[in-house]
Amino acid sequence: MSSRQVVLEPRIYHATFLNSFLSEIRKMAYLRGFWVQAIGVVALYGLIMFAVGVSQKDYGPSYLDAQAITFGITFLVIFTFAMGGSAVTNEYSSNTMRTTALSDPNRLRSYTAKHVGVFVMVGGVNLVLTLVAILAYMVGAGGSWDFGDGNLRALVMFWLILTTSATMAASLGYIIRSTAGTITASMALLYVSNAIVIINIDWIRETLYNYLPLQVIQGATVSNLDLMGMDMKLSWSTSIIVWLGYALVFWVLGFVRYQRSDI
Repeated sequence: MSSRQVVLEPRIYHATFLNSFLSEIRKMAYLRGFWVQAIGVVALYGLIMFAVGVSQKDYGPSYLDAQAITFGITFLVIFTFAMGGSAVTNEYSSNTMRTTALSDPNRLRSYTAKHVGVFVMVGGVNLVLTLVAILAYMVGAGGSWDFGDGNLRALVMFWLILTTSATMAASLGYIIRSTAGTITASMALLYVSNAIVIINIDWIRETLYNYLPLQVIQGATVSNLDLMGMDMKLSWSTSIIVWLGYALVFWVLGFVRYQRSDI
């Protein structure tokens, strides 16, 4: 039996979640743009955190606080949006999404495999980024880490929000099917939504404003020490629940679009 016959032989190959998931991992692993973005953001943020550490060296080891790292999440999320969204939109632009759909006719399984693949790949990048930032900040400041006072929790939430943001962008990719459109919509969700505060209604300014994405990701990634000095309207636990609620909405909308439309 030839290698081609082995691949096409239904008794040997059949669509499963594992096969679809591994296929998605391979596609992202061979995507040059993914690695360019990944290496670029890790190197850039590592240098930034080293510079931040050097600038705070005079404060001593006790000043090492996770907030110094997590504060940059509103900048880093741009890169995770791009990595997650391009994993989908590149397939539409190169006309390979049809092949993906034919290789696994179960669209729920295919859609889930794509999102789990994005979560794993971008999550791995974010883990490296977090570790590099921790090390660079520690070396720059000349101190040592104390993961108490909510520091460890803040760093975990930092990783989780960055990683889930990539899957949200993947969902938007299924909806919009354009890299530029997906990134633009992601930026509008995160930044432009804050413009609602210009509406002079107390409920919007004092309540709704605190549930907007930008406020939520900042509230979820503060340490206990920063909670004492900041007027946070939502607890970190409420903030992460709200963020995951946003993610769930996008996951569902993306699947509905993928399920009901032609490739």
